Amino acid sequence: MEVLTQDIDKAPEGTSLPEDGSVGDFYLRHRTMAASKILRLKVEKSTYILLIFVYFVSIVVADLRKEIHEYEDCKGSYQKRVGVQDGRIPDSALTASSFNAKRPPWQARVGRSASAWSPSIQNAMQWLQVDLGQSTIVTAVYTQGRQGSDEYVREYFLEYSDDAQTWRRFTNQLGIPMMFEGNKNDSALQIRTLLNPVVARYIRFNPQRWNMVISLRVEIVGCPFEPETVSFDGRSYIEFDMSGQAVQTTQDLFELRFKTGRPDGIIMYASGNQGDIIMLEMRRGYLYFKIDLGSTADVKGLTEVKAGSLLDDNQWHDVIIKRNRKQLRIVVDRLVNEVETNGLFYRLDLDKKMFIGGVPYFNQEGISIKYNFIGCVENVNMFGARLIRNALAGGQTSISLINNVNQFCNVKPKVPVTFPTLESYLKVTTTTNNIVNVDFEFRTYDTDGLLFYHKMAAEAFVKVIIDRDGHVRYTIQTEEDTIEDVVRNTDIMSSTDAFTDGLWHSFYFFMDSNKINCTVDRNSKVSQRSLKQSEGSDFYIGGHELYNGFRGCLRSLFVAQRIVDLNKLLLDSANSVVAATIGTCGIRDRCTPNPCEHGGYCQQTWSTFTCNCEDTGYQGELCHTSSSHISCEMHKYYSNFDGREEATIDPDGSGPLRPFKVICDRESGGEIVTLLQHDSMGPILVNGFDPPGSYVRKITYSTTELLALEEIIDRSRSCRQNVIYKCHNAKLLKNPGDLKDKTIRTYGWWVGRTHQIMRYWGGAAPGSGKCACGLKEEGCGAQSSTCYCDRVNELGDVGADVQSDQGYLEHKEYLPVLELHLGDTGTTTDSKWAEHDIGELECYGDNLFDNTVTFTQKSGALTFPTFDAQNAGDIWLQFRTTTSDGVLIHCTGDTDFVEIRLFQADTIQFRYDVGNGVSVLSFKSPSPLNDDTWHTVHVEKNRKQAWMKLDDYTGTVLNEDADLIRQLDLTEALYVGSLVGYQDGYVGCIRGLRVNGRLMDMLGKVTQQEQFGVRAGCVGKCASNPCFHQGTCREGYDTYKCDCSYTPWRGWNCGREVGVNLKKSQMIKYTFDKKNGLSASDFQRATVGFTTRTPQGILVQMTNADNSEYIQVEVNNNGGVRVALNVDSINREEVNSDEEVKINLANRQTHVVVIERYDAGTAIKVQIDNYPPLDKKLGILSSGSDTILDDPKYLYIGNNSTDNTNFGFEGCIFQMQVDNIFPLKRAFQDPKPDFVQLIPENEIKEDMCGFEEITVSPEPIKTRPNTGVLLNVTYTRIINDALSDEEKALVGIGCALFVILVACIILFCCRNRFEGADYETEEAKGAEYADNPDSAVVYNQTGLPNMPKSYEYFM
Repeated sequence: MEVLTQDIDKAPEGTSLPEDGSVGDFYLRHRTMAASKILRLKVEKSTYILLIFVYFVSIVVADLRKEIHEYEDCKGSYQKRVGVQDGRIPDSALTASSFNAKRPPWQARVGRSASAWSPSIQNAMQWLQVDLGQSTIVTAVYTQGRQGSDEYVREYFLEYSDDAQTWRRFTNQLGIPMMFEGNKNDSALQIRTLLNPVVARYIRFNPQRWNMVISLRVEIVGCPFEPETVSFDGRSYIEFDMSGQAVQTTQDLFELRFKTGRPDGIIMYASGNQGDIIMLEMRRGYLYFKIDLGSTADVKGLTEVKAGSLLDDNQWHDVIIKRNRKQLRIVVDRLVNEVETNGLFYRLDLDKKMFIGGVPYFNQEGISIKYNFIGCVENVNMFGARLIRNALAGGQTSISLINNVNQFCNVKPKVPVTFPTLESYLKVTTTTNNIVNVDFEFRTYDTDGLLFYHKMAAEAFVKVIIDRDGHVRYTIQTEEDTIEDVVRNTDIMSSTDAFTDGLWHSFYFFMDSNKINCTVDRNSKVSQRSLKQSEGSDFYIGGHELYNGFRGCLRSLFVAQRIVDLNKLLLDSANSVVAATIGTCGIRDRCTPNPCEHGGYCQQTWSTFTCNCEDTGYQGELCHTSSSHISCEMHKYYSNFDGREEATIDPDGSGPLRPFKVICDRESGGEIVTLLQHDSMGPILVNGFDPPGSYVRKITYSTTELLALEEIIDRSRSCRQNVIYKCHNAKLLKNPGDLKDKTIRTYGWWVGRTHQIMRYWGGAAPGSGKCACGLKEEGCGAQSSTCYCDRVNELGDVGADVQSDQGYLEHKEYLPVLELHLGDTGTTTDSKWAEHDIGELECYGDNLFDNTVTFTQKSGALTFPTFDAQNAGDIWLQFRTTTSDGVLIHCTGDTDFVEIRLFQADTIQFRYDVGNGVSVLSFKSPSPLNDDTWHTVHVEKNRKQAWMKLDDYTGTVLNEDADLIRQLDLTEALYVGSLVGYQDGYVGCIRGLRVNGRLMDMLGKVTQQEQFGVRAGCVGKCASNPCFHQGTCREGYDTYKCDCSYTPWRGWNCGREVGVNLKKSQMIKYTFDKKNGLSASDFQRATVGFTTRTPQGILVQMTNADNSEYIQVEVNNNGGVRVALNVDSINREEVNSDEEVKINLANRQTHVVVIERYDAGTAIKVQIDNYPPLDKKLGILSSGSDTILDDPKYLYIGNNSTDNTNFGFEGCIFQMQVDNIFPLKRAFQDPKPDFVQLIPENEIKEDMCGFEEITVSPEPIKTRPNTGVLLNVTYTRIINDALSDEEKALVGIGCALFVILVACIILFCCRNRFEGADYETEEAKGAEYADNPDSAVVYNQTGLPNMPKSYEYFM
């Protein structure tokens, strides 16, 4: 024997491969060196090295591409087309439900363009069947339409069978029948790879959607299946002794197939001396996989996975189990379970015995049933070895076949019938001989359904139903009496205490003239009585037009003590089988694996399932969304109570952390405080624990999950916890002195979330080893530098008085206090004692909303990992914007996508496509959403519905058929702020984005690396105050707009003066009425600017209709400003600037006058430029007098009459404002209002009075670099099919010929050009008549520039 040693990087640890015929013994062990893993092979033929290599490659491939599984015997290079196309599959092997005479099923061969199969009936019940001739591992299928006809199948189901009688439909990883995507045109060849291959002899294609008519051509890819089969009878099993070849692995691949009609039985069991086990067992029709990689006293390692259900159907079931350390993936008939194993270990150690088919005794670790397996098992591949082949080959002392282990499968399938609707039934007509006998097996999840009905003569009948409680109830109506009784399920192991648990139940009913016997399983109701009955002939099984039908499956049907041939019944009469399907059991266990998250309880019927989320803290169809707020910040946002209140929060929303109770409070400054209480609050006495740290107090908070505590603490601005230690002769942080254990340096300490020993107390710093007093200048006194409780008196004894050390622990990275260790409290009989009081954990703030970014460009976006919503997924965010449209979230796959969009300012749309077209869930808000305030959006997409909630409004849903909707297949990154192609973007702020409960760190992405069009915080364009003169900035985030409505200025930035240049004969008249102006004015504040060189002129005057009351501002004769008032209770009063400001303001300079009235209009202040203000107390007749100008009618600017130019103003007036009226802006607005007159109309124009408009530099236009081609990423693009090889060849030849032809033409032209050709020169014509060359140039006729004659003169 030759020994080969080779390094294989991915070799699993400690795997042993038993003898395989002539292959020899394979020994694999793991060398403990970290640098390499050694594979030792003991072989007779070097060619078998390939076997081991393929095994290890399969493990690597499984890790990298978990979606696609390849059996060792059917790797990619071994997969071949089975021969539909080339004729190896004969015409007789191609059959169909029906066919067009010109398109029979044997023409359904891909690559043959003559025709295709088309059924004579166009409905979804048609099928095309292929007999492969032998059992085959089917890995892929091809489909094609009928070329040149635009006829093809768009979607189809795939069914498979071993005997052409019992059929099963190919399902996805959720156990839902998988709808395969077919063709997109009539000629292209479409391949669909099966993620997990099936083993079958017969394949059926069942079209569901098609174009024009059903036209189909097919091919199948796979490998011949070589079965290695054994059967067990409940006493037999195979035993493998592994004591000499121990298995030690961190990666495993297990494959096997089994078939059984029994609900219970141990299929495989193996164990090791270290307590490791691995086993498969059937329990009540479910398949359970158990593994234990090692347990400790505190942490149990046993992991149990319910991997499949309804498996006791006498059909072959495929099991694939992959393990990579603690990651476990179990696939049963394509139903996928992915879990992480429990415990602390990841190596599997098996060195005792392994059993297949049963065990010799049942009191072994992990076994929960008392039955061995009855059925068939084949192709067991474990640890790289073919165990069945090795066991049947014999010759190995380590392998024993116990009792009657047969090398063939004697389990025959039973042909089932599916009753999918309430109208489904079978009608069996037979003679009864006055005996009513019906016998069958049934399985169902539905209550209130008819099992069978038999009509006898007159009004007599027998009826058996499953009642509303799930029990079997029979009713017998005779000519004389009515007899009723109920058979209840007494099985204590039943999950429902009823017969509607999805398991197979045997039903037997017998009635003659003396006895009634109704038996379900072992539950019987027998009645001895004399019955007068009349004979009938028709038995309705599963339904009747008078009753609700039975929805479920039946098999082994006997009527009148004779077996019913179901296939013959199907051919007898069209009325014998109504809406029932023979040959398949279509019942599904919709609750395995449990679709309800967070511990929700799943209940199901034939057509759907429901999740009971009671007491889980979650809500929704799948218990995915938390019922609690994410933090106290959010709770207080929606709460009407401002003080301290109890609340339940869920810090990660739909994530794995459970909700828990906290106390929410709001400080006087508005900051939110989260308080977490625990089970050790209040004073607790410690006595009799003298050794250091001997007293241990473990503190349990309102949540037992440390990750939940960390989430609260990490998100808080700060946290603190008050700790109090009272003592009487008991030390706290003093060094206990000479101890054997040198790591003990204090009598007491505490442990936080880092699990480090903390030797400091409240008010001190980590590492100080002190209490609060130890950090003060005065210290702790009495020779103590650490704590008050550590000080001693003058005699060297600990102080006899009660001392206290207290303070806040404020370094949140170590909080909360999880354990408290104390000592030096003497015995229970001495005077030493201590008392501790650990306060609640106080956390301030929540940085969830600090994770805020602003999208300033429509093409700006952030990317995150792909949105995962295979079972259920949710997205939560808050947005703030002024834009009316934009995409908030977008994630795509090949055809699927999800999108959250703001639409038309007041609508949020959740749009998605899961393969059946675009669905839109919308919510229209009663108020605009672009109001620049924060709004909350929460969406969820699960298998049953789409759900969306906006702010605090009621959520809206879009329900779907869970059987027709497949999983979201998303592959691209999650885009935030735009579509995947950076189109249709959103402009505004987004904060607190959480996907499936996990916070997406938008702020981190922006701060760590510059992101185009995105910046940190919620900072808009208005933050820089771009509007001048108190203009209001309207935020746009990518732009802004200045609202100058309430200023005298206009312009983009309110920087343009609005003025008017007037002559003495010109004025502006502003007419008030109750619609357009004031009903009264006290002229509270007015501003007017002017520039002039002429004294005397009215700047502005407001008067009533008869001019009996007025307020006027004018330039007086001395060039000063005069303000005159004459209102109801005030005789004419004047304020003249000449009294204080002795300057002539008619100096062509700009001046601004501001008039303010105060003290209820009894005083006035006039401010001219920056000169000292003029204040005057007006003369009032009496207190409470009217100081308001009632019913103002006119406001004049420049003059109050064009007839008298003496009072007219000549100059420029600007910046005019009277209270909230801006007369000059109204006078020059377009169109000008009717109540404003310019006199004369065509001579008065707007003027800036010498000012220049204040502007800001425009921002540079920003474009996303390397944006590439813009694509429509929401809807599927129609891409032209690639050219075939023949078409590519023709195109290439044509291009080559064209190039050659062009080259020949060019060469021909060049030859004529250079061989024997004449040439022309541009010599000067007429040169022969010239006397010299200069003259020839002057007299030339060649078109050269005219050159003048030149002369030389000599002086």
